[in-house]
Amino acid sequence: MMQKIFLLSLAAVATISGANAWGDCPQAGENAKYSEACYKATEPPYFVCINMTPDEWVEKALDTYPRCCGNDLSECTCPVKDYWFFKNKIGDYCAKVKICEPDAIAAEASESSGGDARFLRGQAEEANE
Repeated sequence: MMQKIFLLSLAAVATISGANAWGDCPQAGENAKYSEACYKATEPPYFVCINMTPDEWVEKALDTYPRCCGNDLSECTCPVKDYWFFKNKIGDYCAKVKICEPDAIAAEASESSGGDARFLRGQAEEANE
C-alpha cells in the first residue's frame, strides 16, 4: 500500500511540474540537420529521448508523419490510433512535425532570403524587370 501511494505521489509531482521533472533531452548541437524549432516540435518524452539522438527522433517523427497524419490511419502502426485521446492529440503533433518536412524547410529558407531569392535561383533576368 505504501508503495502505491509513493508511486502515485511521484507521478502526480511529475505531472504537475512538467516534462522536465525527469530531466532534459539531449540537444542537437552545432552540426544540426534541422532547425531548432523542428527539434523542439518533435521532442519526445524524456524516457524516450534519452535513448535517441535529436536527429533520430526527428527522423522517426518524419517517418510516422505520412502514416499517422490525415484521415486515413490504416498505415499508422500506433497501437492506440483508434482511441479518442490519440485523435485529440495527433492533430497538434502533425502540425508541429510539418515544419520539419524538407518542403517546409526550403520555403522557410526562401522566405528568409528576401527579394534576392529569384536572383539566387538563376532567374536574374526576371528579377531586373
